[in-house]
Parts: sequence; structure tokens; C-alpha cells
Amino acid sequence: MNASVGRWSVLIAALAWVGVACAPAGGGAARVDQSVLAGEWSNAGGERLRLGADRSMAWEGLNSAVFGSFSCPGAAAGRWSFFSPTEDGYSYADDAFTSGDTVSLATDDTQGTCLLSAEVRRDGQGLNLCLVVDPDSSCSTKELLRLEPAPQAGRTSK
Repeated sequence: MNASVGRWSVLIAALAWVGVACAPAGGGAARVDQSVLAGEWSNAGGERLRLGADRSMAWEGLNSAVFGSFSCPGAAAGRWSFFSPTEDGYSYADDAFTSGDTVSLATDDTQGTCLLSAEVRRDGQGLNLCLVVDPDSSCSTKELLRLEPAPQAGRTSK
């Protein structure tokens, strides 16, 4: 009987470890209001994404911040908007949506070859963005973008 309990304990512990090990970097999806996303987002690799309160956006050097093949320009500008699911299981982006957990990043590129989304997530360090081309992919911790602290008014750098 004790051997059986021991085997079950080992199995449960192994399954718990696999569940943690397979969890996506950045934590779970976080539904946020548009005002929360406005600001400069970056990672340790120097990749930068600016999301404006007016829905403008610009980025520099996101190549290593995106999992998988990335066919977008190294620097780009455009607009961002939230995705929302439809009743038939699809989703679409629209400027009318004021909150969500997935963001469309649409460049001003008229060729339309750059399709990029940002999944909003929350972990122990706070909110982060996981940039994806394929919605079924995920990020590593080095790819995640985090919101930079806003500069304090009246403070100057030396």
C-alpha cells in the first residue's frame, strides 16, 4: 500500500512540474484598458515598441523579440488596436475596442506583408507583451517586452 501511495506522489509531482515547465513565459493573459498600454516597451536586447495613447505605434529592431520568422522592417510606424472575438470563433481588430488581451500592430507599409500581434500577459514582474506572428506561438523570457517607467516630471539627467 505504501509503495502505491509513493508512486502516485511521484506521478503527481511530475505532472505538476511539467505543468509549470510548459507554462508560457510572461504568465497568463491579462485583459487591460487602452490607457495601460500607452508608453515605451522594451527588453534587455534593446528592442523597443512605443504605443501611443492616440493609438499610434512605432518600433525599432524587433527581430529578436518576435518568436519565429519575422518579415517586418527593422523600424516601422503605424497604428495599434485591440482584437475582439466574434460569435463564430474568429477575431478582428478595431479602433472602437477600448480593452483586450491581444493587440494588432498594423504598419503604415502599403504592401501589407507585416502581420504582428502583441499578447498582453501578467506575471510576477507585472505586465508584459509577447510579440507573435502566429497566434499559436509563445515567447521566451528574453523576448518579452516590459513597460518602461515613465520619466518623472521636473527631474533632469546628469
